[in-house]
Amino acid sequence: MASRIVEFFGFTPLDPAAGPFVRSQKCPFVQDNCTKPGLGCCSLRQTGSAPVIICPNRLYADKHKFLGDIAVQAFGPGVFLTDSSSLKAAKTSGNLTGNEVAVFGKYWGSELSIPQPKSIDEEASDGFYIDYILARLTKDGDVAEFTAVEVQAIDITGTYRPQSEAHFKGLPFEDDLGKPIWNKSGLNWANVSKRILPQLIYKGYVLRRERKCGKGLFFVCPSAVLDKIKRRLGAKLLEYPIAAGTITFQPYDLDEVSTFGEPRKLVKGMSFTTTVEQVAYAFVSPMNLPEMGVYEKAIKAALP
Repeated sequence: MASRIVEFFGFTPLDPAAGPFVRSQKCPFVQDNCTKPGLGCCSLRQTGSAPVIICPNRLYADKHKFLGDIAVQAFGPGVFLTDSSSLKAAKTSGNLTGNEVAVFGKYWGSELSIPQPKSIDEEASDGFYIDYILARLTKDGDVAEFTAVEVQAIDITGTYRPQSEAHFKGLPFEDDLGKPIWNKSGLNWANVSKRILPQLIYKGYVLRRERKCGKGLFFVCPSAVLDKIKRRLGAKLLEYPIAAGTITFQPYDLDEVSTFGEPRKLVKGMSFTTTVEQVAYAFVSPMNLPEMGVYEKAIKAALP
């Protein structure tokens, strides 16, 4: 597949507003170093498709607004996100209200490592990480309830480096006739099966055993990733209310409108909630299989 960069350090390529971020290689969405130094791409567009976010930090726009959206969805209106220093001050002064939601995760504090069980033949691993834990506190500062959030963009295949190099020089990525050049890069959809779904299923089952995790797991991703997940599962997943043992898929995409001088807005899509069992069963028992005998036909066709 061929692709073009849609956002370069958070802005339309060659937008003068991106200049300070390009020169410092800082991400405008987290005010920290770009996670793709020397590349600076937040989203790509493949031929004939809408832009797809390829960097998780792009989803952290507006001070992690998506976490606030999820907190309200999980715990109800009136709750608000807070970091450890603010929590400590409120707890010391006795001003906790019961609406505070402690955030554990990148750019908010340490991620919480969950130890994996030790097998007979192996040493225990260092564990795995959940991107964000949102914990609503009581007025006494104890954990009232919590939920977990995974954030996933999509990796690429090939490279878009030639276009990045042009933009670092302040040049458009065009040929001598002024026509756009396309990068030889695509989106790594194989990761949906190899990495994304197995991790969601495992973490979903771990969280189901948590007494105070009554709202399950939230999975934030671009709509294109959710579409690929549904195609891979190949089954009509039943929808459930948010509860213990559920996975809530929450897509976000870029606004179609692009304005020079400011990043595109993130648009929240329709969420979909199902159970861990629904996802696990569909993963191991896909319904979108080819017709019977497809390999036999292929072998016969290839025989001399």
